[in-house]
Amino acid sequence: MRSGSSPRRRTAAVAALTLAVFALTAASPAVALAQRFAVNGGATYARGLRATVGDAGWSPFFRPGVVVWDGGSIIAGHGADRDYRFPVQTLAVVPRTVTSFVSSTGGARIADMLADAPVEVDARYDAEADLNLCLVLAGGGDLRAGASVASVFDAVGTYCLERRAAGFRVIVLTVLPSDRPETFDGARLAYNTMLRDHWTEFADGLADIAADPRIGETGDELDRQFYGVDARHPNNAGNAVMAAVTAPVVAAQPWTSARCELRLRDLPGDWSAWRPYSAATTAQLGDYQGVHVVEAEYRLDGGEPVATSDAIFVDTVRPVPRALRDVVVRRGRTAVLRYRIDDADPCGPTGTAVVSVTTARGRVLKTFVRRVPVGQRGTIAFTCTLPKGSYRYVVRARDAARNPELVPGTARLTVR
Repeated sequence: MRSGSSPRRRTAAVAALTLAVFALTAASPAVALAQRFAVNGGATYARGLRATVGDAGWSPFFRPGVVVWDGGSIIAGHGADRDYRFPVQTLAVVPRTVTSFVSSTGGARIADMLADAPVEVDARYDAEADLNLCLVLAGGGDLRAGASVASVFDAVGTYCLERRAAGFRVIVLTVLPSDRPETFDGARLAYNTMLRDHWTEFADGLADIAADPRIGETGDELDRQFYGVDARHPNNAGNAVMAAVTAPVVAAQPWTSARCELRLRDLPGDWSAWRPYSAATTAQLGDYQGVHVVEAEYRLDGGEPVATSDAIFVDTVRPVPRALRDVVVRRGRTAVLRYRIDDADPCGPTGTAVVSVTTARGRVLKTFVRRVPVGQRGTIAFTCTLPKGSYRYVVRARDAARNPELVPGTARLTVR
């Protein structure tokens, strides 16, 4: 025991499924990326033998993916609560770490989308991303304005081909019903049919949200279970249907992470089996106190492994706080409370003491928080204005690994 965006368009960035935050480090596509592997998110101490390990999507072979959602207000999830919007619900069930950008404007026209895409979409491209993906829901605004089905289809095809030329995979979505104008629905149905028949000519995936009988059939827009009162924008439940249709198409794209494996060990222990890549996983540490070095090896397509590691100090033992002596003080004079935190070696160098002055029945009157070296005496001095009587001071503690004490230390405080 040791003692003593542009004016016309609004662009929002949404970070989805990201388990930790790191500074961006540039890297060359020809070499392994800067390694971001960490134990417990880079924490110095652990209070248990089961640790969270991972790289938050910044593996030696790729960075987090880039997903851009472009179109009108429906693709942005307008009409749904923030946490239930279409992009959020879709990415919540796709097991990839990405940065998501939503570029939308109400009643979007394809001509405007084409003009804005070099900045709103193409500039987001990252050569080292797990995947660069653009999802586009377009055509509804043009069809409502009276544009021909053929011209809308051709413009959407041009948009998709330009995004592919910029390095993106493209998923195109079918158009949902709307209660206005009367000519819209016939044009929408014809456009969706052309898209289903020919999407492979210019896109990498089709999310056929209009084929779902809950939200895609004529008249569904009047169903308040899935649509809002404007009979155009899906509500929370409608956005969930869109996400359920779209997520499998997103997941099926050729993510680099799907070709990556990793294995772990707590040195000098044995390696785990190779497992599919995950931005975060768990590892069982060896049953001993002190410094552990957790090593990870990554391999892509079964190739040569790339190793990285992180260290963490394991401390599973609870600290022992002590109130060192009873105190007698005259009212109006300075009271000095003496305390100490003991802990078993090996342990962190400091602990946090919470010292409270209470009534005899336990009602807290004053609280002091101090960070102190383990095993060294600490003192708290204050002018005592308490009424004459008998009190206690109670010492609680957390060590550097945030283990709490089992039993607090207590002593008397008598005011005369």
